[in-house]
Amino acid sequence: MFDLSKEDEQRVQRLHAESVVVDSLANHIISLYTDYSRPMLEKLDELIEKNVPTSAILYEMDRMHIQELTSGESRREEEWMKLSGVDAFNMTVGLYGEPPFSYENAVRDIALWTRKFDSVDYLVKATSVKDIYQAKKMGKKAIMLNFQNTDHIGTDLDKLDLFYDLGIRAVQLTYNLQNFVGSGSLERTDAGLSHFGVQVVKRLNELGILVDVSHCGYQTTMDAIDVSSTPVVATHSFCRKIHDHPRGNTDEELKALADNNGYMGIVVYPSFIAPPSRQASLEDFLDHLDHAVEIMGVDKVGIGTDYGKVVPEPLQVILREEGIRLGHIKGYTGGTGATEGYRNHREWKNFTRGLVSRGYTDDEIKGIIGGNFLRILKEVVG
Repeated sequence: MFDLSKEDEQRVQRLHAESVVVDSLANHIISLYTDYSRPMLEKLDELIEKNVPTSAILYEMDRMHIQELTSGESRREEEWMKLSGVDAFNMTVGLYGEPPFSYENAVRDIALWTRKFDSVDYLVKATSVKDIYQAKKMGKKAIMLNFQNTDHIGTDLDKLDLFYDLGIRAVQLTYNLQNFVGSGSLERTDAGLSHFGVQVVKRLNELGILVDVSHCGYQTTMDAIDVSSTPVVATHSFCRKIHDHPRGNTDEELKALADNNGYMGIVVYPSFIAPPSRQASLEDFLDHLDHAVEIMGVDKVGIGTDYGKVVPEPLQVILREEGIRLGHIKGYTGGTGATEGYRNHREWKNFTRGLVSRGYTDDEIKGIIGGNFLRILKEVVG
């Protein structure tokens, strides 16, 4: 996609070798790292035909995927991760289930990841920056776990302590709609943080967990930045100035994040970075990144793809339907389509190629592809 010289391509490879590369929000379905195997596709068709709930389908796909890995039947995921050039992935747990974002869903997904960590030799569970650097040194991939909602804790602050002990190191305050903590970006009204929400932010600060405002409404975002004693992050978002979608962030929010010494990771979701009337491309992604850099500074911007791969067609349909149930709005595709230049994690280095094509320096690129997120992770989490 990017017409780079041989020297520039060598530069891309060198930058990945010299950097600790981080995707600040990679995905939320374990089995979306790679192509589905034939048995998985057959099971998928069977479950869809039986009208099994989406959450149960995804859970079964994840279990089959892990079983194939632990039995040695497949090395696809390991191959894809190596091709990505990414050293650490921040992964969401506890999203899908009945109901969504429940305590039980969170425990279930953490259990699945624990089984995976215990069974394969190329992954490391990361609860600190030290773990990520150690994984890079060992030639392994680091996985950090996060929440994209606070519904998992209900109104029980002490559950945050439990989830910290289980390895959660980033917590998004709201998803798209209202919860006990605050208002999501797609809620009808934006009331900002609740009194309970203020307590949640303060407890996250005390524990050393990143406060994430990626799906939060404007006032909730601004309140969180005002209340938090540590830098606030938007692990996966985009600029409304470039594409005016309510899920994105305004320039005022970007400036507030920067003034808070925070961080913003740019997504590659097609329906977030470009209008639905045309095909999104990595040039659109780079436009969002350039604008964030202009407002926030090059040391506070990174990449949070929020995107694993184009899923099988039958699953695309039910994921779109599930997206509506989770509070998405018309025009939101649920990330089931592809952005030109980025179909899955195997093409992650295309981001670096794009940064080279846009004239960023080596030090700037090293920051954007990982260093900037690691800086704030070190400050908040340790």
